[in-house]
Amino acid sequence: MNFNALTDINVELLKERSYAEAAEIFAKESTRGNRTIEDIRVATMYGHAAEVYLIQHHNFKDDPRPYKDVFNAVGKAVEVKVTEFAKYVPYVIERCEAYARDKWRQYPAIVYIFIGNKSSLEYNLYGIYHWNGNNFIKEVK
Repeated sequence: MNFNALTDINVELLKERSYAEAAEIFAKESTRGNRTIEDIRVATMYGHAAEVYLIQHHNFKDDPRPYKDVFNAVGKAVEVKVTEFAKYVPYVIERCEAYARDKWRQYPAIVYIFIGNKSSLEYNLYGIYHWNGNNFIKEVK
């Protein structure tokens, strides 16, 4: 799964989704931190590009719950993560595992990780991971 955020997805849908979530994040000091609304918009657009791609091209559906991502084609919740380099993936997985262990979060048992180039806006699916009750394990195809 490879795509370009400028040419392969609906940019207006991307802005609509990411700006709405950015506003929610900015509204609370606990989630905002010391970031500006523009900083948050840039970060949410970077991550939401992969969600929009999955919705537009792979029959995924939006998960309307706050801070949740998408449902796959068979209705299972999916967390979508985007990171800049493959070397960061272990840290992304580590955070996902910590969140999955917090039962109150209702963290999805499926995680898609994309590598997103911030300059070219090219995104590549790095891997699909499944929760085994203790760790996220990369799907082998």
